[in-house]
Amino acid sequence: MSLSSLRLVSQASFRQCLLAPSILLVSSRRGFKEVQEKKVAVVTGASRGVGYATAKELCNRLSSGHVYCTSRGATDHLDTIIKQEMGQKAPMVEFHHMEVTDITSIIGLRNKIFNKHGQIDILINNAGMYFPPCDDPTEHFCQVEKTLQINYWGLKNVCNAFLPMLSNTARIVNMSSHLGHLSLIPDKDIRRELGDPQLTEQQLDSLVLQYKNHCTAFHDDFRAAGWPRCAYTVSKVAVNAYTRILQRQLEKRGDEYEGVVVNSVHPGSHHSKISQDSPLTAAEAAKSVVNTALLAHPCQHPRGKFIWHDLKIVNWDKGTSLAVGIGMSA
Repeated sequence: MSLSSLRLVSQASFRQCLLAPSILLVSSRRGFKEVQEKKVAVVTGASRGVGYATAKELCNRLSSGHVYCTSRGATDHLDTIIKQEMGQKAPMVEFHHMEVTDITSIIGLRNKIFNKHGQIDILINNAGMYFPPCDDPTEHFCQVEKTLQINYWGLKNVCNAFLPMLSNTARIVNMSSHLGHLSLIPDKDIRRELGDPQLTEQQLDSLVLQYKNHCTAFHDDFRAAGWPRCAYTVSKVAVNAYTRILQRQLEKRGDEYEGVVVNSVHPGSHHSKISQDSPLTAAEAAKSVVNTALLAHPCQHPRGKFIWHDLKIVNWDKGTSLAVGIGMSA
């Protein structure tokens, strides 16, 4: 199946939602629109690459507001550098230490932001981990454990902590990957379960735990069970599935959350540890992430979707792998 057949919505349709008239926009020097409405944003895993570029792009696209960047490491030097680079908009951005696997650090930052601003408008979950798949059973299990803890369980930690503090028109962007296509899961029954539009969060959690169990050094039978060796693929397929589940959960809550929009994005930038043919720099890739984070209200579509870096929506749960179709591999 061709790439074009997997895409459901045109770029023009996506931009129509992005540029809905409900938000006042003025021209900017960067060729995009500068959003006048004040926004409070959180970008996890923002110490480098597309996360860092996304934080800067948000500052450039917002006329006012605040962008909180997180890193699991030291942040003083990052705070100094990004403020220097942002010039007049330096007061809009700051770095904070936060570890997505440590709920105490997540809640601490969440409360600090909420106490200062009263709500959070944009949550971009970029924190992630990738390991080249290893043949050694013990090392492979360590990779699986670390990858899932950060990419899936850590992302859920952040969402669960911040959800009560979101504005009723908030945008959540979960960073995915070209390796998050369902066709990269070998077993058809597992694919059917993961791709079920009515899959529950509990069922998804159970599948992720099943994969981990099959990858222990004691069992080491993931291949026979129909799973791939690459934990990153499993984590990003799970992120795409969770994105759809979370959107459905929010809509079921009614008026309080019906305006909140959740999508996952493949930014398309080069990853230092993943072999991929990508023409996009981190700064270029950040534009699609920020465009998704700035979808105007009301937004009926896209909701719970997987968005490619060209702003077209991809059926991650159907067809053949985009990774194969455009020369990307891990």
